[in-house]
Amino acid sequence: DFRKLTYMNFNWCKSLVHMPDLSCAPNLKELYLVGCKNLVEAHESLAYLDKLEELILSGCDELSVFPKLLNSKNLRNFYFIGTKFERFPDIPHKLKGLEQLIIGESAIKELPMSIENLVALRRMSIIDCKNLRHLPSSIYKLQILRDLSIIGCPNLIGFPKYEDSANSCMKAGLPNLWFLELLRCNLSEVEFLENLSCMPLLENLCLKENNILTLPKSINKRDSLSTLDVQGCHQLQEIPELPPFLTYFYAVNCKSLQKTEDLISIHRIKNQPSVVLSQGEMPQWVFPIEGDSIFFMVSEDLYDKILRVAFCTVLKNNESAEYYSKNTYSFNPCVNGEWLNGEHGGYGLSDLDHIAVDYYLPREFWGEVDFAQTDGRYIQLGVEIGSEAVKKWGLRIICKQLGDDLKVELRDNQLIDLALLYEDGHESTDVVAENSHMHGDNSSEADLQEDWQDCQTSTEEHSQVGSKRKHEFNPSLGKRIKTMLTSIWSRWRRA
Repeated sequence: DFRKLTYMNFNWCKSLVHMPDLSCAPNLKELYLVGCKNLVEAHESLAYLDKLEELILSGCDELSVFPKLLNSKNLRNFYFIGTKFERFPDIPHKLKGLEQLIIGESAIKELPMSIENLVALRRMSIIDCKNLRHLPSSIYKLQILRDLSIIGCPNLIGFPKYEDSANSCMKAGLPNLWFLELLRCNLSEVEFLENLSCMPLLENLCLKENNILTLPKSINKRDSLSTLDVQGCHQLQEIPELPPFLTYFYAVNCKSLQKTEDLISIHRIKNQPSVVLSQGEMPQWVFPIEGDSIFFMVSEDLYDKILRVAFCTVLKNNESAEYYSKNTYSFNPCVNGEWLNGEHGGYGLSDLDHIAVDYYLPREFWGEVDFAQTDGRYIQLGVEIGSEAVKKWGLRIICKQLGDDLKVELRDNQLIDLALLYEDGHESTDVVAENSHMHGDNSSEADLQEDWQDCQTSTEEHSQVGSKRKHEFNPSLGKRIKTMLTSIWSRWRRA
């Protein structure tokens, strides 16, 4: 009697050619078919298992026959990876359970218009589907989708354009999408972003390694956008005005990009995002530093006036470096001789030198400094940079307007070179004088640590500073899935 059966695992059953009729197991909740190399056909009964919650199909290289409909109303997670299946099943009715859909290395050419019936879908990933050519316009009707990744689909040359809906109940397309990744998809344009009713809450946009020429001018009105990544877009020629609250902008290996100096101008410094660009020189407004460290003294009055600290690094393409250290660096803060946990940066592999400008709030870099615990009126702050890839580096401290008395105090006591400070509100470009270099302090004032903590950078190709992408959505996979999926891809490729 299979009626009480809730879990079934056919993983690595190479002798399995045809899936058995599962209608005899109506209470089945979890079904796994991983590495079934000779499986050709999935039985029609699979579409009607109402209690099914987890369906994992991966590495079934010969699987070409699958039910035409998807009716499992309680299905929560569907993984469809490594098959010959060309047509994704239709979804005739609204499925209120499916939260996560992952399609990878499959032969599908398109998704059905009925994809809109996945009304509970929160995350969808389509990876290395070489035959995928179209996405249906109905994808905009997925009201609670938050995370959409389409990676390595070279025949997908366009994303459907959003037309304002006449339905008063649906005023925006993909209204809750906050992360969109279109990576290596051969896109030549991104006109769908022009309409601000499309993805109004978008925070993270990755367009890496596409053939786009420009970005829509309306992108500067996307107030929610915090990260924009166009790395490897070799045809990209122009960047319009950036969004007002952008935090990170990556444009490494954009070989056709022009007028990049406007992206790191001192005049934009109030709302300037962290920027990474190919080639280029360190901006004149950056205070250049010789050596690998700098130390200076600040009073409580000055520290309270610091708004942001801008760090600039010119990174060389270090061919001899190991993969994990190539084009990475670390800023290590110091307070009164005590070294704190540093900030690590990494921008993946690049065949060009590139420049990075990063911004930090003083308290997120040096921490909460307690002047009451110090012996005198001043504390010593410092920064040391660690990397084989850095050709040049510098910084600038952006602060509120300084009173005359404070300036006199700083100058007379030789606490800090005033050229290191940039007072917010200056009308001039405030270019740092060429002869105003501060040499690295290698004296015994600071007891430098002998062993540096290794840069912990992401092994993913799209590694970014600080790894700011945080998924709020944590799909409730069963315990068996959590231990299984970490090895699916690697085992499947080795088999």
